[in-house]
Amino acid sequence: MKREKKVDVDLAPDSKENYLKKELYDLVKKDSAIFEFLQEAAIDGLWFWDLNIPENEWMNSKFWTTLGYDPSVMPHKASSWQDIIFKEDLQQVYANFSRHAEDPSHPFDQIVRYRHKQGHTVWIQCRGIILRDDQGKPRKMLGAHTDITKIKKAEEDLKQQIDNYMHIIEGTGLGTWQWNVKTGETILNQKWAEIIGYTLAELEPIALDTWVKHSTVEDQEKSNKLLKDHFVNNTPFYECEFKMKHKNGEWIWVLDRGKVVSWDAEGNPEWMVGSHQEITKKKKDLERNKLFIKQTPSAIAMFDNKMSYLAASQKWFEVCGIKNTKVIGKSQYEILPQISKSWRSKYQKCLKGEVFKNYEEQIQKENGDIQWLTWELQPWYSNENKIGGIVIHVSDITKIKKEEELKSLLRVTEDQNERLKNFAHIVSHNLKSHSGNFEMLLDLYIQENPEIENHEIIQLFKTASKNLSETISHLNEVVLINTSLDKNLVSVGLKKVIDEVTMSVSAITIESEVEVNNFVQDDIEVLAIPAYLDSIVLNFITNGIKYRSKERKSHITLTATKNSEYIVLEIEDNGLGIDLTKYRSKLFGMYKTFHSNIENSRGIGLFITKNQVEAIGGKIEVQSKVNQGTTFKIFMKYEKN
Repeated sequence: MKREKKVDVDLAPDSKENYLKKELYDLVKKDSAIFEFLQEAAIDGLWFWDLNIPENEWMNSKFWTTLGYDPSVMPHKASSWQDIIFKEDLQQVYANFSRHAEDPSHPFDQIVRYRHKQGHTVWIQCRGIILRDDQGKPRKMLGAHTDITKIKKAEEDLKQQIDNYMHIIEGTGLGTWQWNVKTGETILNQKWAEIIGYTLAELEPIALDTWVKHSTVEDQEKSNKLLKDHFVNNTPFYECEFKMKHKNGEWIWVLDRGKVVSWDAEGNPEWMVGSHQEITKKKKDLERNKLFIKQTPSAIAMFDNKMSYLAASQKWFEVCGIKNTKVIGKSQYEILPQISKSWRSKYQKCLKGEVFKNYEEQIQKENGDIQWLTWELQPWYSNENKIGGIVIHVSDITKIKKEEELKSLLRVTEDQNERLKNFAHIVSHNLKSHSGNFEMLLDLYIQENPEIENHEIIQLFKTASKNLSETISHLNEVVLINTSLDKNLVSVGLKKVIDEVTMSVSAITIESEVEVNNFVQDDIEVLAIPAYLDSIVLNFITNGIKYRSKERKSHITLTATKNSEYIVLEIEDNGLGIDLTKYRSKLFGMYKTFHSNIENSRGIGLFITKNQVEAIGGKIEVQSKVNQGTTFKIFMKYEKN
């Protein structure tokens, strides 16, 4: 029978509990030692109060030792504990007592503060139950104390820690939040609400769902994953960027940061605090930078702090030999698995703030070709000077390197040019001497034999001598121009030079009935060698006279304008014009003429003039139409450049 009864107890948990409780009650009645054990081990104070004689109250020893007093000298009087309880808490005790006395279902359970004998505060959870007579009238009251000082101190420490965190965060002007991970309790500040365009009152009641309502499912999933990483200590803090719906209907970007500040006994997160910061502008700036990189003609790529592609230019793919251009979101190590350990190391160091540059590196491509690169690795920064990733800029300098191989040949060429220049000096000088001697000897011979002056052979000699002298003179003039490049240029008033040249040819202009108009302003000055400038202006004006049209009244008009680089002198005439389609490439050649019916046209003037213009750092452009006229544009430097 006993065995069957035991089986029944095992099969019926409620009966087992009642059985054990009854047995415990019986043991307490029979053995006072058990009661003593319970009151010492299970609670931090026990009291029994006679409500008919309120001054009489029994307190066990643990009641007093918890508060730092000697039980043997403490009277069993209600006044003894009422003197050391906080007065405002005593009022709460009396209020709860009255409600419990009137309504037994109202629990007598509150947390109160006692002043320890040593002066510090002891937090006590005070619970009790009124024992009533047959008519329900209160007779006695049994109560128990539990010391929760450590718990309250931990709560206060946590509150202080949270307050410190929030004080620091709120000092930055950010939106702040507090979240109890276990209960879901959520606390937000006014700034948090203002970021999305609301007041805090408009978002009431505040809960975790307040954020959920204003975010996307994708961002919630991303946030949850990052939270889990933080909860298992994979990350020192939680950080996530996501979109939130503003009151005005727009989507804004928010940087969400947080940290768990308390954990329960099992190591699970309890309270977490954090901040919201609007980063819409920074996100838009980042998008603009990514767009710039994508469209730039240079080889540039932008990566995040995990070396995943954010943006890359078309040139990047060409220089790096990447065929698949769909790289956004993919790791550089995936796109270029063959990348060396040296480069991987540079990436990691750059992500910690280092900058790397190499102005010349030789790389052998897969097809065996040699490629020369210059490259630079720079970290880029996101929020609060935090490194967001790196930017890599690469330039292919293979062509430049090949060109450098020609430098030695160029130096040889320069040496040869210098020797040729010296040779031209010698030839022009010596030929001029010999030509002069020949002409002088011919003149002496004719003087001694005047009867042969008109002889056909003598006339041919004279013509040949004259032509030789002119050729040598031209050659000498060209050589002199090319050796004048080292002379200092001086500032010369352009209008004055034109006026003086016009005056010097006034007789010719009057005879030829050509009107010369100088519309150059007085303050226009150019940098030139004065003799060259005189020669340049003279040649163009005399050319305008020489190649005038007899079908209309002729004019030559000179104007000047200034741009950021040059003074542009325009010399426009309405003469015969030049067939540029036919002669443009030969226009400034030596001994080139384009009008066969013009006397004394040797084709040397434009050649010399072009050399003079280039010698002073300028250039010449020409526009011309046959039988309409010609405009020469002479570009010359001025003082400011």
